[in-house]
Amino acid sequence: MFHLRRLSIIWASTLAALFSPGMDIKAYFTCKKPRRSNRLIVKEVEEKKVQAITQSPLGYFDILPIELKFCVLGYLSIDDLSLLTITSKSMRNLVECYRVSMFHTREVIVHSRAHGVLDVENQAEWLQRYKKLGLLMKRSTCLYATKERLKIVNDFLTRMMCANTENCKDQTRCVAQLCFGKFLHTMIAGWDDSECQRAFDAICQHTFILKNMKIVVSSKPGAHPCLEYDVRCFLRRVFLDACSNVADKAFWLTRILKPWPLVQQARLLYLLYGAAHNEEVLWYQMCGSSVDVTHLAHYFGGLACAMQTLYAQSNEWSEDDLISILDEMTSCPEEWVAENVAALLLACGDALTSKMLVSKAINGRVLELSSIITSFCLVSVKNSCGLSHVLGLVQSVLQAMDNTRDRIFFLNGLMDMFKELILDLHGFADSDEDGNEEKLYFLVTAFAEFSKRIIHLAFKTML
Repeated sequence: MFHLRRLSIIWASTLAALFSPGMDIKAYFTCKKPRRSNRLIVKEVEEKKVQAITQSPLGYFDILPIELKFCVLGYLSIDDLSLLTITSKSMRNLVECYRVSMFHTREVIVHSRAHGVLDVENQAEWLQRYKKLGLLMKRSTCLYATKERLKIVNDFLTRMMCANTENCKDQTRCVAQLCFGKFLHTMIAGWDDSECQRAFDAICQHTFILKNMKIVVSSKPGAHPCLEYDVRCFLRRVFLDACSNVADKAFWLTRILKPWPLVQQARLLYLLYGAAHNEEVLWYQMCGSSVDVTHLAHYFGGLACAMQTLYAQSNEWSEDDLISILDEMTSCPEEWVAENVAALLLACGDALTSKMLVSKAINGRVLELSSIITSFCLVSVKNSCGLSHVLGLVQSVLQAMDNTRDRIFFLNGLMDMFKELILDLHGFADSDEDGNEEKLYFLVTAFAEFSKRIIHLAFKTML
């Protein structure tokens, strides 16, 4: 009886606690479904869905599964994908995920088509395509470490190398290296010099270019013509030709030349920008005969542009370095014809030419100076140019000489050089097989014009 009374008291207290105003009965009866209308349930679900879409970085696009997202991205151009990467971090991550997937590999990057002989219009189209691709890579990997970005560069290089494909029929005319160069320069635009140096080192280590360069500069000029031309094409197409400004060109040219001794720097510079014909660098063309006036730009334009670039844009080269490179270059593989030396110096500009001539004057190389300045006059007459700049160079040389005796010796040597050249050509003037009569005409005209300038300068106060 006592126990029954005790149980009734406990049950009464429990019911009082359950139905008290502060107690939720649903906490004790979890299987009890609250009474709600279906309309309110649907409304709540819709509100949660709208709230999730609103808070999502991709909005309604985030509802789609990843496969459908990739299908949508597959209809976009490279330009559109590149623009999407800068809209938000989430979109950048999505585009980057799409880039590394099989969709992007199949639809966007078709490397095999770049290994072909294309006309100018198609080449421009492919170069523009890889420029856009480089911009996409630059934007989609902007948060990556330099090491990770260089892995992507090396991966592209592996796919683009002519040796890794059977589609390349003519490596010298293949545009794959040009495409990679455009891609590379677009992707690394804005990088620090130290990061660009790492990119240069990574590409060189990934290929055999350093080994090939060592073979070329250690051998006699022309001993490996095919290898020389391959080195020339790779370095120019990947690092130099795609440069957007002179400062970038000076940077990459310095990276190529600086690791080598001075003599080999001169060899490499001529290898890169010297005259070439039929896929072969013309090493001995400068030593045997003078270049025809109509071909001066072809033979000396690239070399002169490279020297001017290093002289004006790079702080890593001193005047003595460039003068020594010029001196070594005009002696490789043998001494150049004086007229060719003069043509190269005139193409390099008055500033660098004046430094070169003054250096020779200080070192007492007067006969060589006389020969070069005589050739200056001859080249200027052939190009129908005035001799005012030649007189300016003569004045610079005279000012660099310490005493009157050296100056008189130099001027006398200059006139004697004209006399010797005229007499030598006069002896062969009767046979016009090699155009000696025309050479004699230009030489006499050059001497006459130079003499006029000297006379006008001497009697300037009386005129």
